[in-house]
Amino acid sequence: MNKNYLANEIVRLVESLSKLPGIGKTTASRLALYLMKKPSSLSVEIAKSLVDARRKVTTCPTCNDFTFDNKCSCLDSSRDQKILCVVENTIDLISIENSGEYNGQYHILQGLLSISQGINPEDLKIDHLINRIQNSSFKEIILATDPTSDGEFTAQYIHEKIKDHCPLISRIAIGIPIGSEVNYTDKNTLAKSLSDRKKM
Repeated sequence: MNKNYLANEIVRLVESLSKLPGIGKTTASRLALYLMKKPSSLSVEIAKSLVDARRKVTTCPTCNDFTFDNKCSCLDSSRDQKILCVVENTIDLISIENSGEYNGQYHILQGLLSISQGINPEDLKIDHLINRIQNSSFKEIILATDPTSDGEFTAQYIHEKIKDHCPLISRIAIGIPIGSEVNYTDKNTLAKSLSDRKKM
């Protein structure tokens, strides 16, 4: 979109929106122009929600998840205190919760290690995770980061740091999705599903 046709304020709005993950300049431009043609009450509502969230939501000192009013699932005594699932972000936590197959503790990294993006262990406060594991008595640690290069690198790094502090460290299984067909599965996914096969 040609900036010469836009007011400076809209250009700044586009540039701000384009800093969000997954939002390129074209999408940012569409969002900005959409907000401009809608009643100003929508923009005010979004701005107020953002300010309120930034002011009222904090980070849990135990699990590193976002929390409100010091209420966090890691304080829920009904959850299994002996199993810890390490995930990249809160969205992954919600996905796992929606599966209905897990009732243990979580630790949220709020990102992945990445050499290309310059994200180091200290950026993710991995020392905090290691200290939590060392000072607890978890019987299993589940590394549930994505099967991407950064996700695998992060899982391997954490594994090396905690392998002497927990009797069982597992990695989420990765393979062929339910409902798909073997002949349509890419070779890397198929290879991973074979290497992670289990006894019936």
